Amino acid sequence: MTKPVPTSIHFQNNQLKDRVYLVTGASGGLGGVTALALAKLGASVILSGRNEKKLDRLYDTIESENYPQAAIIPFDLALTDGQIYEQLAQSIYNEFKRLDGIVHAACHLGVIGPLASQEHSEWLKTQQVNVNACLLINKACAPLLLQSDAASITAISDSSARQNKAYWGAYGVSKSALEAFSATLADEFENSPINCNVFIPGPCVLPIRKKTHPGEEVGGLSTTDTLADAILQVIHSDQSGQCYSL
Repeated sequence: MTKPVPTSIHFQNNQLKDRVYLVTGASGGLGGVTALALAKLGASVILSGRNEKKLDRLYDTIESENYPQAAIIPFDLALTDGQIYEQLAQSIYNEFKRLDGIVHAACHLGVIGPLASQEHSEWLKTQQVNVNACLLINKACAPLLLQSDAASITAISDSSARQNKAYWGAYGVSKSALEAFSATLADEFENSPINCNVFIPGPCVLPIRKKTHPGEEVGGLSTTDTLADAILQVIHSDQSGQCYSL
């Protein structure tokens, strides 16, 4: 069951000063929107993704706005070696000595089509990037998050893929799994400073939407400004174990 995105938090300038957030998929649409929204409120943002040119452009945008200096950590979530994720967490500690939140915005769309047409390698890659990598990052970064007075882990689902309809393939399965994973994590972190929630953007102006819904009119889609406010509300929700839908 989903809940509407809360609107109770009214953010002030520099409200997130000295806070540190890791955003995976920062080179993508929602990841970039999230990173900028956090930086605008004074947070130091760790930009992670595969496309270094896009990460560099986002970094330059943050710099040009005089937001707190960001950090770039190029990273391929298709990697499965747990030690590499431990090195990622160590790099965060070396640079910032803390971590207050993770936003799992990275995703691999894979093939939208019948399950019978899913290549084995593509299926495995989709589950690795969209689900398994979240486990590996959370596990590696948990010691840092537990030192925060109010930390968050935010997973991104998909309003279309999560319905378990035909032809959404490995991507649809991965989003359902991600929601279950987040709920389990929230239960396990119940007596800790870490809140774990899911954000479901709904129909919005993002590159991935153009791939899954080609030819769709954009007039009725949520804008990036709406997305930015909504994701901030979810990241800083005082509840845990929720699926918030825009």
